[in-house]
Amino acid sequence: MKEKTIQDIFDVSQTFASGKRLLLLFILHDEPMGYTMITKYFERVGVPIGSSEVYKHLKQLLDGGFITKKGNSYLLTLRGLKAVESTLEIVDTPPTIPELRLSFEGRQKAR
Repeated sequence: MKEKTIQDIFDVSQTFASGKRLLLLFILHDEPMGYTMITKYFERVGVPIGSSEVYKHLKQLLDGGFITKKGNSYLLTLRGLKAVESTLEIVDTPPTIPELRLSFEGRQKAR
């Protein structure tokens, strides 16, 4: 694996390392919002978060390219949208063991 790929994996994992940061992506998935609307959303769903913490998460998402800022509003980038979609796919995937199948396709026959 390339060194850049490894660094990219660690960078992306920082977004998923925080439930609040991931929730922030889901909040912005519904509609672009400013800081005040974001903090009120967290209050409404009962997730405690301080103002400096909101700014910290917004900065990390901006730096990672998951969101962008237009005027006073934050909105998802394509990368942020993919993060939300991937998370939903993971959530909807049952924790079952996949069926393993042996395949001998592509092998030359022994003579």
